[in-house]
Amino acid sequence: MPTYETLPRFTADLHRLTPEQSRRFRQAVAAFVDDLRTGGGRFHAGLC
Repeated sequence: MPTYETLPRFTADLHRLTPEQSRRFRQAVAAFVDDLRTGGGRFHAGLC
């Protein structure tokens, strides 16, 4: 069960990303989620 809701604007913007932008976005999301899971209150340098 999802714990979030995407807005139509987000979905439209996501579909307009180039393949490279999409890859970088997915990497940033993965790094963000990893930082949240490990705790410690610190984020990867590229996310700040």
